[in-house]
Amino acid sequence: MNSTMPYRGAIYLRLSKDDESRRESSSISSQRRLLMSYAKEHDFSIVKEYSDDGWSGTTFDRPAFQEMIQDVKKGSINLILTKDLSRLGRNYIVSGQYTEFFFPSMNVRFIAVNDGYDSAVSDSDMIPFKNIMNEMYARDISKKIRSSLRIRMKDGSYIGNFPPYGYDKYPGPPIRLVPDPKASPIVKQIFALGAEGRTPAQIARLLNASHILSPSCYRISKYPQLSESSYPSCGKWTANTILKMLHNPVYLGRMVQGKSRKLSFKSRLTIKNPKELWIDGGITHEAIVTEELFQACQAAIEKRKCRAGQ
Repeated sequence: MNSTMPYRGAIYLRLSKDDESRRESSSISSQRRLLMSYAKEHDFSIVKEYSDDGWSGTTFDRPAFQEMIQDVKKGSINLILTKDLSRLGRNYIVSGQYTEFFFPSMNVRFIAVNDGYDSAVSDSDMIPFKNIMNEMYARDISKKIRSSLRIRMKDGSYIGNFPPYGYDKYPGPPIRLVPDPKASPIVKQIFALGAEGRTPAQIARLLNASHILSPSCYRISKYPQLSESSYPSCGKWTANTILKMLHNPVYLGRMVQGKSRKLSFKSRLTIKNPKELWIDGGITHEAIVTEELFQACQAAIEKRKCRAGQ
């Protein structure tokens, strides 16, 4: 980069749950102070700040990061400061694509303050090794989190962000489920209709006709901070939703978890686990339906399957 070019600088800040143990030194405010002090010391003009609070470094689909990349493409900024390379990301392949190819091709100067790296003056040979170490850290943290979650699941602690429809979360440890006084009667009604022989599609139509909020829409009503854009089918009960509920042993008071897992610590995609890998924590909370009602629903479902197969 031409050393005489005026810099339109930006600072990029990131903090994820992985950094909880080092929150004092890694906090967003701490990163901001460090970078602004560095910019002032080196007479850099900072025109914009990008902050991804609560985002893992293994994904690059972070809103502020993507906004920064778009601004780079538009030529709005040509200098980026981060606390260290791990703030940029913890996937060494993708991080390397930005530091080794994208930023240089866009004539952007990149500085990782605590790593002592400045693309205008530093030897870039150390960058791949730093990025590999950052990814190894993320991989190790991911393993420890998975191990901790499995222990909690075996102990019967509920690990989901939101409780199943019909339940509330009672804070622990361990975290338990308790019947939701508003939604649990709807669950009982669904199982009663299923035991009578109503199909999941028929039950869904009845609930929609009665203007009863679907699980996703009810969740948004309980947690106003949630975005409706995350639930495109909000407001509608479906046959699939009903069928999953009728098969779910959680309504018997049994905690079965670990039905899916992340494809990789680098990915947000999930895949289904085979049944033998599910974790049955046993009876952990108050049932909403009786064993007799639950089994009556299973029998009605199997009966329809037999008829369909004839």
